Amino acid sequence: MDEIRYFMEESLVSVDPTTSLKEAAQKMRHHSISSILIGDNSNYTGLLTDTDLTRKFAAKDLDTEKTPVSVFSNAPIITLDASNHMEEAYEYMRKCNIRHLGITENDKMVGILSIKDFANYYHNKFSQEAGEKGEIQYFMKGPVLSIESEKTVQDAIKKMAQYKVGCLLVSDGGKVKGLFSESALTMDVIAAGRPLGSTLLSTVLVRQLITMDCSQTMSSAYQKMRENNIRHLSISRGKKIVGMLSIKDFANYYSFKYCQNSNPEDEISHYMQENLGTIPDSTSVQKAAWNMKENKIGSLLITQDNEIVGIVTEEIFTRKVLGDNLNPETTLVSELMDKPATVKANQSMDFALTCMHENDARYLAVTVDNKIKGIISLKDLTIYYKTKFITSQDIDE
Repeated sequence: MDEIRYFMEESLVSVDPTTSLKEAAQKMRHHSISSILIGDNSNYTGLLTDTDLTRKFAAKDLDTEKTPVSVFSNAPIITLDASNHMEEAYEYMRKCNIRHLGITENDKMVGILSIKDFANYYHNKFSQEAGEKGEIQYFMKGPVLSIESEKTVQDAIKKMAQYKVGCLLVSDGGKVKGLFSESALTMDVIAAGRPLGSTLLSTVLVRQLITMDCSQTMSSAYQKMRENNIRHLSISRGKKIVGMLSIKDFANYYSFKYCQNSNPEDEISHYMQENLGTIPDSTSVQKAAWNMKENKIGSLLITQDNEIVGIVTEEIFTRKVLGDNLNPETTLVSELMDKPATVKANQSMDFALTCMHENDARYLAVTVDNKIKGIISLKDLTIYYKTKFITSQDIDE
């Protein structure tokens, strides 16, 4: 049941190569699709996507009613047989850096597979498994690009093309008012026949801004996107928007989390901090804080008779010292320390993520032969996921 045929879109929507961009966009809006085939069922010659309308159209000031779709379509269409598995299709899509595949059977086009279909497939297959706790903050894209509402649609699509992003936050006087995306360009501008160079973003139907806190899980974020039928979700920390999730991020996330072979490069030992910061248990909180400041670290291991017995962190100092109004000069670290949660150096970074969740910890002690040899932090995990997941697994926005 993992074959492409069970997940592809079977309704093939197409237009003639001479059809105008405006007509094609109107048809895409009518069918609520992000791509449209060029040609007929006996000879599909290309594929036009809303990303094409952003990136290829950005540098040109063309008349959407007179410009044919053939000018911007992807030709030839990259295809794969319907009998292939979804994991194979995803790797093929990632290798080709595309978000749509034509699906064939007996050399005849029978469907279209989009990045959204992968997100659905992976989410339904893996999200109910125990341990699916990936927080949004590890996988969101940030910082978020924005544009003022008095700018034109042409300005917006040039910026989207330049930075290869699928959406921009629209602001007015520094306050976020909404979102302008590739979909909005196709559905609300080109399909409506609005001129790109003179249409202000403030006059366009900007998609409602849906947000979610960065501490929530990828699974809950995906459910929220499905409930609101959106392809981009703004991620907040408090009242500030700090990142963006797109529908493709979920395909990347689940593929990375569940479908990649484990290898030594993913072990905690490659990312842990080996220079251990330690202090005796008789040290005052004030001296410990100065130690952390001078060494630019966020935690210290506590020793007693040269044995590690606990850990103190910036978070502990904030919560317990400031929260309980303790005197940092007279309060000892032994009074505040926690027992360090531990992981083995040969375990995976994904296991470290799970362990942090289970222990509500931002720092883990890393052991080799039952001896603490390093520290892995939330920052280390973030760097790992940003590098491994976003760089090597990313499909272009």
